[in-house]
Amino acid sequence: MRKALPESMFNDKDQPRLATLRNWVLDHDVTEIEMSERQFWNFAQLQPVAEKPWMTFMGRQLRVPSMPEGAQKSLGIFDNGGTAAI
Repeated sequence: MRKALPESMFNDKDQPRLATLRNWVLDHDVTEIEMSERQFWNFAQLQPVAEKPWMTFMGRQLRVPSMPEGAQKSLGIFDNGGTAAI
């Protein structure tokens, strides 16, 4: 089940912790994570510096519909399912 992150998650500078996201994923039976672009970049800030931002978290695909399509493709998080693709 695709779920959107709560607005408050990863918006507050003191709050962003991977444990919070992990617990939310497990508590809500999430299979795909949808987030805003701001939430994505706050999430990416928690990752190791030398790595490209993660495309998945705990095996769940990340979706960022508010991010420009070119940026999504560059990061590997572009969702073809929403467009007229076969």
